[in-house]
Amino acid sequence: MAYSLSNIDEAVDGKYLVVKNRTGQAKIGTMVHVMSAKQSSDGRIDMGYRVTGTGQNYTARFDSIKDFCTWARPDSFIARYYECFDNSEISKYIKINNRTVLTFCVPIIAIALVLIWIIFGAILHGKGAAIVIGIILSIVAIGFVFFLYKESKNKIKMDLYKKVSASRWGVTIR
Repeated sequence: MAYSLSNIDEAVDGKYLVVKNRTGQAKIGTMVHVMSAKQSSDGRIDMGYRVTGTGQNYTARFDSIKDFCTWARPDSFIARYYECFDNSEISKYIKINNRTVLTFCVPIIAIALVLIWIIFGAILHGKGAAIVIGIILSIVAIGFVFFLYKESKNKIKMDLYKKVSASRWGVTIR
């Protein structure tokens, strides 16, 4: 999931979820509040931020706005309910939100299709039935991988929503 800013001033006074490691900076899964940002003439950005959980202030330097956007992104859901989650839940949330069809589905589909065609090619030696069965199983495999992609995202997000609803409002989502 990509997020970009047109101007670094848009980032000031916003809360961001850290999604990428940088040495000497906040850890993945922490919320940071950007307090100041200044862009120099060479495009580098000096940013002052506070880690929400600890209250510690830091200064970071980024080569560009794009570099900042790959390090942290706005996330209103996690920002609102940050205290309800532990680091492992936030890490799962980041991982599931960073999944794309290209990074998750394509490799699994490629492996499944290769296996299907090797197995049916070896068993039935290219007969008409092998081709028909191979096509049907290929379509089923592709559909199953897309289903798995969507359902895994929904399951992780629903687990987080259930936890928030139970702890905040006393309502359990079933």
